[in-house]
Amino acid sequence: MKCLIVDDEHIARKILSDYVGKVPELELVASCSSALQALNHIKNDRIDVLFLDIQMPDLTGLDFLKILPNRPATILTTAYSEFAVQSYELDVVDYLLKPIDFDRFYKAVTKAISLKDSKADYPVTASPSISPPTDKLFIKADSKIISVAFQDIIVINGQGPYVQLITVHDRKIMTLQSMSKLEEMLPANFHRIHRSHIVNINHIDSIDGYMVRLKNHTAIVSKNKRDEFLKLIDQHNLLGD
Repeated sequence: MKCLIVDDEHIARKILSDYVGKVPELELVASCSSALQALNHIKNDRIDVLFLDIQMPDLTGLDFLKILPNRPATILTTAYSEFAVQSYELDVVDYLLKPIDFDRFYKAVTKAISLKDSKADYPVTASPSISPPTDKLFIKADSKIISVAFQDIIVINGQGPYVQLITVHDRKIMTLQSMSKLEEMLPANFHRIHRSHIVNINHIDSIDGYMVRLKNHTAIVSKNKRDEFLKLIDQHNLLGD
């Protein structure tokens, strides 16, 4: 996996470069002192993993992520813990607090590798003679690939770089995947009502204000998504007169 280090501190870049050299699966493409310098590598080189500092002059790491159209798997490196929640909204793989020891670094790298492997399970093109299944989802969890029928999924909850699927049998499945990528795999009866919640409309029992009840579970509709969500419900003929 080709990686890029972006940090305005020389010593931080040196430590991360040394760590990258210890991991056979990683190949360092470049080590940059600014986000603007890194942008050229993002545009011109294949980058699988981005090690990105948050507090940098001119353009912060978080602002840099927001302008990238196709983000590599991103591992944030920072001395400030207060950015954790905001960073996970951008679907980062992990959040490393400085000073970073190698064990913690390697744990983050294994997450990035697992994420790359899970994406490889979903080829963009399929053989003309073999149609991909349309009634189920295959996800990587507990070191194996698990099949889950779409109709059985009640709600999907985002938990940092992971997502948790809850089914009608109250089965809970945790997998390393971004909400945005998973959302692309779901059929039309699933709707993202919050940055951390995707619901199966077919399992909704009631909607009370911003609270959605599905079987024995609840999800929250964000304020900016509520009107769109209610229109969608109306289109599915779930609302009375």
